[in-house]
Amino acid sequence: MGLILGEQILKQIRGDKISEGGHLSLNSDNVVHQFSLFSPLKIQMSNSKQTNVNRNIYVERAVNSALKRIDDFISGEELQDLPSQTYRRACDSVLRDRSASARIAGLFLAFYRLEDKDWALSKVPKGIRGKYGDKRLSNELTKRFLTLHGNITAFGENLGWKGDVDKVDLLSESHFKDWITAVLEANKDEQRIMADYFASRFAQSRIVLDPLPPIGENILTFVRAKQLFSRILGLRSNGYIQQFLIAGLLFEFRQIQGSEVITHHPNASDTYDNSAGDIEEKKEGILFRAYEVTMRPDWQNRISDFRNKMDKFGLSKYTIIAYGINKDSQWSVPAQMALTLDEYGRDIAIIDIEDVINFLAAELSSEQLRKAVNHTFDYLTNPRLCGRQEFIDAYRDAVDQWLDQAGDNKTQN
Repeated sequence: MGLILGEQILKQIRGDKISEGGHLSLNSDNVVHQFSLFSPLKIQMSNSKQTNVNRNIYVERAVNSALKRIDDFISGEELQDLPSQTYRRACDSVLRDRSASARIAGLFLAFYRLEDKDWALSKVPKGIRGKYGDKRLSNELTKRFLTLHGNITAFGENLGWKGDVDKVDLLSESHFKDWITAVLEANKDEQRIMADYFASRFAQSRIVLDPLPPIGENILTFVRAKQLFSRILGLRSNGYIQQFLIAGLLFEFRQIQGSEVITHHPNASDTYDNSAGDIEEKKEGILFRAYEVTMRPDWQNRISDFRNKMDKFGLSKYTIIAYGINKDSQWSVPAQMALTLDEYGRDIAIIDIEDVINFLAAELSSEQLRKAVNHTFDYLTNPRLCGRQEFIDAYRDAVDQWLDQAGDNKTQN
């Protein structure tokens, strides 16, 4: 009996079985908490001591879905369908509302409708406020630098959706009555298209202030670029910042050749996203080169894995960009390197990360270097690739310190 009950509770937690009205109710030490920032979308478990939990699970699902689709569009996905004229104009009226809280609420309601099939559009969903609803969605939008969001902290509270929300009639509220009237009869596909439209518009409003302003070639010289990159290489970031810096520099370097440079989440396994390496190069959609970028020495234990990737993806060369190669007694000596790599029977290039950066700094123009530095920041702030605030702050601080130094040198000259 205990096993059966346990299975039923687990099904409820996973969302396989939800009580009527979409409310999750259980008495247990284990409750569902929201997923951590930018981790894969999954429900996490906790040993919190909460009991008698009773909340609308559809609210959390709607928030998760909205954030996922926004991240998809931030990462480059494009709309494949547009809402019909009537529906699009109704959505635009909400997106152009002077109230940021109303704009976020419109986003939420569009996704909530996809989750709760029985929702009456004139009613405010129960449980919309709090850490699973308006506060969480608002907080996550802030982290994504979305201007449509307006740095609102709790849209439900700002709109006066407090206490008994059953008394609130959205058809009587100027922010939503026209939208609800217009989209009331939309079918399931049309609802999904409208939700995506909301998400794409929020993603489109993303504005991140570049760490480097448009400085001239008299400021961003080769020597000063080396000083900046030296600061960046010294940052502790589990290799995130360093991988993205290489990707940003390669992106600019390959532009003239028409190659596409793609970087991946540093902690995502290659099996998970079917990638050949941390950074990939493609031409006309065909993969022709892959890179491993690492600040740790454990790559030496994975050379056979890199050989297997070459065979799997049909690569003639694989490049490992690692820290400390020039100071290593084995890898810094060509004869020793050749002796070690010969047994693998593949063309594997192993090069010090400082050598790569110095070469690219010498080859790229001042404008290209500036774009690469700012592109690195784009990677860091992309929720699909990183989004970790401590790395974002560390990178911005390093660039600010370099700007201070560059300004002081100019004053002295």
